Amino acid sequence: MTTPRRAPSRLRPRPPQPPTPTRTTTPVASTITEPKHETPSRPTEPEDTTPTAPNNTDADEPILYTPEQAAALLQVRPSWLRRRAAARAVPCRFLGKHLRFTRQDLLEIATASHQPPRANQGPVIRSGNTRRRA
Repeated sequence: MTTPRRAPSRLRPRPPQPPTPTRTTTPVASTITEPKHETPSRPTEPEDTTPTAPNNTDADEPILYTPEQAAALLQVRPSWLRRRAAARAVPCRFLGKHLRFTRQDLLEIATASHQPPRANQGPVIRSGNTRRRA
């Protein structure tokens, strides 16, 4: 005698679920505030003022950035940043073969690229097909 086979669980019908009750909301006429109970004041301990991350930055901020993260912060292409780092034209770190940037490296890259404004060279005089400065 053989026992009947059961259908796979994905084909078995589920037992009916009882309907979930729906909530009805009633409008509140006004907001009632309860009186606050004051607790007796205790002497407070001095807070720890040691920084949790270097340079008082957010704890969620990474210590080292990948070339993609650094390029996103500097708003340049990652390939540009990698080429400049390989040529040692920008400050960077190599952890073994892995290229990384610190926050200070990114600040130095940004300040090194600063271009002073051009001095006023006077109006442009147009004569025919050429242009020259006055």
